[in-house]
Amino acid sequence: MPGDAGILTISILVVTLVVSLLATAVARLRRQSIVLRHHPAYAAMPLRVSEALEADRTVHFSFGSLIPAGTTTPLMVASAEAFTLLATRAAVGAKTPLLTMSEVSALPLAYDVLRRAYRLRGRADQFRNDAVQWYPDGPRSLAFAAALTAAMSDEKVSANIFMGSFGPELALMMDAAQRRGQSAIAASDQLEGQAVAYAMSDEVLIGEEMFAGGAYLGGSAAQVGAVVALDMLRVLLIAGILLLVFDRVTGGLYLSALLRGGG
Repeated sequence: MPGDAGILTISILVVTLVVSLLATAVARLRRQSIVLRHHPAYAAMPLRVSEALEADRTVHFSFGSLIPAGTTTPLMVASAEAFTLLATRAAVGAKTPLLTMSEVSALPLAYDVLRRAYRLRGRADQFRNDAVQWYPDGPRSLAFAAALTAAMSDEKVSANIFMGSFGPELALMMDAAQRRGQSAIAASDQLEGQAVAYAMSDEVLIGEEMFAGGAYLGGSAAQVGAVVALDMLRVLLIAGILLLVFDRVTGGLYLSALLRGGG
């Protein structure tokens, strides 16, 4: 049994590697012909940025209490990439996007997100340092939520995109956005925050979907390939589970017998 488990693990890793490499290669060669499955949240984000530009109002992005270290690093990188792509769209307007967080160690990355967006637009001189704002830190910080609701009003925000780490305090921010007629799309790595986002967000963004922003918002071929590979692996996983169920239902008359015969 331990040997079989080891062989199965190696097989899964090999299949994952091969599928990822093939998907990335296809994405590089045929980028324009690849159509990702429709995702309402990512389809809505560029529209919200466009609406803010037309209304000459601010787009607000927030990391929440994400920490750029440890287990939250992948989500921090994914959120930063999505915010950069969206901020690049907003950088053509007169209003600098607002980027907030409750973790002081995220400040350097936040400044880099907006500076990069303005450099890509050739408008580096238009970047405002006060567009990056830190508020009282800590997960589930009600002080952060209270300060943020005030900033959402003072900065004349049109759209809010919360993608990071939020707890129950997210409900205060979402409620403030709704009362002021502001759109809001939210996702969180905390269960409580995700529950609030699912109930109150304009569009739903759950789980691994938070890591696909780069591909949907115009990222590199590698990012598109990663999303394609993930979908392919999901299909293969479902097919594998169905085969195992079929084998169990038939008492191993087909699949198990075939594997024993092959061995």
